[in-house]
Amino acid sequence: MENPKPDDIEVRQVCAGESEELMVFLLAHYYPEEPLTAGTSPPEPEAADKEFLLSNVPFGTCFMALQGGRIVAAVVAGPKDSHEPEHMAEEARRHAGGKWGRILHLLSAVESATDVCRRFGVPSSLHVHALGVDPVVRGRSLGARLMTAVAQRARELGHPLVSVDCTSVYSARLVQRLGYQLVNTLRVIIRTLPEP
Repeated sequence: MENPKPDDIEVRQVCAGESEELMVFLLAHYYPEEPLTAGTSPPEPEAADKEFLLSNVPFGTCFMALQGGRIVAAVVAGPKDSHEPEHMAEEARRHAGGKWGRILHLLSAVESATDVCRRFGVPSSLHVHALGVDPVVRGRSLGARLMTAVAQRARELGHPLVSVDCTSVYSARLVQRLGYQLVNTLRVIIRTLPEP
């Protein structure tokens, strides 16, 4: 496949009627590579996880990059406020026992440790939940373009802050290049056991 030119990729807001297409893209290019999802059994995301991501579309804070009408990158973001640590803890309790509950339990701990709205004294933040790029078009700054679109939308909606939990080294490098401030690190240590 020929490398696309930057100007043949359009970045735009996800429309309400495009949720199904967005999820098909995320299932192919986000979930299989996202460490929390891929590293928690079973490998497939639960319905509640997918419903949560799509619940952000009506806020007008989700964007996709299209090349020739095909989604090649997407970002899901949504608003949060100073009550998010309590909200996340409640959601983790509500979904306890399943994969989504285990993921929320970890994210709730991260949210409690970071608490960006209170930390920075702001009423709200636009939070990035998911970012995926088709491998065919990686290396063309599509992640940066999508994050820039989220930041612009945050300004338009009056959110003084954009926050993101980076679960991969690639997203961490991206936001570092974009000037984001690191406020918390969660280290995960894994030991591979020898064969019996």
